[in-house]
Amino acid sequence: MNQMKRMWVGLILGSLLLAGCSSQSQSATKQSSAKTTTTKVKHSQSKPANAASASDDSASSTQATLWNTGKKAALSTFMASWQSEMGQTYVGTYDDKAPDHLGYHFPEVFKNGQLDGHVKWGSQAVSLKWSTDGEDSSPLQVVAVATGGKAKAIYPITYFFCLHNQRPVVLVTETTNGDQLILHDTQNSALQAGFAKIITGTKPAILSDTSLTAGTASAVDANQWPQTYQGTWYYYDEYSHKVQSFTQNSTDDLKLDYEPFDGRKWINIKGAHQGAGAGNYVYLRYHYFDGRQIPVMMMGSGAEAWFDGNAYQSAATAQQMQRWQYGDETKNVFRIFSRVFAGRLS
Repeated sequence: MNQMKRMWVGLILGSLLLAGCSSQSQSATKQSSAKTTTTKVKHSQSKPANAASASDDSASSTQATLWNTGKKAALSTFMASWQSEMGQTYVGTYDDKAPDHLGYHFPEVFKNGQLDGHVKWGSQAVSLKWSTDGEDSSPLQVVAVATGGKAKAIYPITYFFCLHNQRPVVLVTETTNGDQLILHDTQNSALQAGFAKIITGTKPAILSDTSLTAGTASAVDANQWPQTYQGTWYYYDEYSHKVQSFTQNSTDDLKLDYEPFDGRKWINIKGAHQGAGAGNYVYLRYHYFDGRQIPVMMMGSGAEAWFDGNAYQSAATAQQMQRWQYGDETKNVFRIFSRVFAGRLS
C-alpha cells in the first residue's frame, strides 16, 4: 500500500473509532516561518498617477526606481479610496504621517532599531529595512506603513507595504500584546493587487476558488481525483512537529463522494469497502502567500468536516505556515487517535 493509501486508511480507522465523539480544541496559533524567494520584479515604466480606487488603481510615475515619489502619491490616492470603501480610516507614511501601532512609531522604529529582534513573519524572525527607493539589497524592504481600522476599534491594524526580494507584498499585523510583531500576508485581494499594480504597472488577476473546484463533481462521480487536487501535498503535523506529506493520484482502495457542505465543494474520502463512519474531507481554495494566490487544501474529518489542518504544494510553505489558520476553516475537534493511527501506518 503506497504512502497516500496508508495515510487515508489510518485517518479512516481513527474516524471510525471516534465517530460521534469530539471535544473542542484550542484554535491553532497564528504562526508561520518566512522563506526568501528569488523572483524579482522589473522596474516599471508607467504613466503618472491619476485618481485611483480599490478596483482601478492609478498608474505609477515614470521613474527608474521601484519606489519613488510618484508611486508614493499613487498609494496615497489608492488608500484614500480603499479605506472609504472599507469604512475604515488609516494614517499612512505615504501622507508623510507617523503611524502608531501600540507604541511603535513608523518609520522611526526602523531607523532607531526598536524593532530589531521583535518581528516575525509567522514563526521565523525577519528584519524589516525601511527604504525610500526600493533599491536596497535587503530581502524585505518596507516602503510604506499604514495603521488604523474601524472607528472606536480597541486595537489597531497595521499594513506593511513591502518588497520581498523586489516582489510586492502587503503584510499585516494585529498583534495586541507583547513586544513581538507577528506578520502575515493580508488576504484582502484589493490591497495585494492594488499595491502590485503601483509597483509593477500591471494589476494581477484575482483568482476565484471556482477555478480550483471546477470539474470536481464529474471527476468524483468517476471516482477520480480532480486535476487540481492531484499531486503531493505537505502539512505541518503538530504531534511530530515536522512537515508530513501525502500524494493524491490513485484512488485504489478509496471511495470518493462529492458533498456540498457549508457552502463548500468538499470531497469526502472513505475506504472502498467502508460501511460506517464519516470519513475524511478535503477542500481546495486560494489564499495569499508572499503576495501571490496559491492553492491551500483544507483537511477535515468527522461528522461535520472538523478542521484538521491546511496542506500546501510546497514543503517550505507548509513549514512557514505551520499551524496558521485563515479564518475560513471549519471548527476543530481533538482526535488524537486519528492522528496516532495515521502516524503508525504512514
